[in-house]
Amino acid sequence: MKKQYMLLAINAEGNSVYIDDVPNGAKCNCHCADCGGELIAKNNGKIKHHHFAHANGNDSIKCSQTALHLLGKEIIAEEKRIPILNNGHIEFKNVDFVEQEKNLGDIKPDLYAEYNENPIAIEIFVSHAVDEIKFNKIQEHKLTTFEVNLSHLSYETKDDVKNAIYNLENIILIYDDSISQTYLKEKKTLILEKGGRKPIQNGIVHSCHMCKLIINGRFSRWRDVPATVCQHCFFGFKENTFVYCIDNLDGEIPIWFLQANINENRFMNINETQKKLKQFICTLRNKAL
Repeated sequence: MKKQYMLLAINAEGNSVYIDDVPNGAKCNCHCADCGGELIAKNNGKIKHHHFAHANGNDSIKCSQTALHLLGKEIIAEEKRIPILNNGHIEFKNVDFVEQEKNLGDIKPDLYAEYNENPIAIEIFVSHAVDEIKFNKIQEHKLTTFEVNLSHLSYETKDDVKNAIYNLENIILIYDDSISQTYLKEKKTLILEKGGRKPIQNGIVHSCHMCKLIINGRFSRWRDVPATVCQHCFFGFKENTFVYCIDNLDGEIPIWFLQANINENRFMNINETQKKLKQFICTLRNKAL
């Protein structure tokens, strides 16, 4: 990866300032938003890439990442252009206001706005993506949330950052209640229509189609598993004394199918899905032995 330039700093008044908007050198009177260290502005005509640098020479990637995170928020707040969902597709729309770090009680999204009176949150991903704890809070608030991924590129100018923000390839939908409920409903319908139903007998599901017994590299039979395993299974759901399982689903499994968790009645983000899928596979292997 190329050098990550620090393009934003904090001035003596406590306001964020862009590198091309301050005097050169120590006259910028700025400090680092992350470590608080004194900065010098390198923005004269001899410098190809204008940027801030620590006066003591101790530049770090963490400081640059913090500056990038702040700059990303500043750009969206200034432009007042936010991602929205339109017939399942993401596009950008102008809004009347965009508020940074709005206090919603137990959560402060990086950016908050409203479109057609619907609240929308935007998270800027530089070093930390939306984690499971924040996702759960987003879901509790039923808050439509997008994540802008700025973590995988280097930026030399404010325009570079702006172009990355408005590149749809860098944006994912973290949560939308209407879509989540649709996926949950579609998944349950698919399982009921295409899957099978197995009785739970003495806490055991016999011949689980998600767990195979392989002998000498060849399929022997389906294993029996505890019904408790089915409560964490991505491919079915437990209801009363039966398990409904998509045990004959052919082809590639779509990500929405994995993310729609019927057992918990919610829609998970991709990171949490991957984590839980690994845990489920390990649990299935261990309990099926």
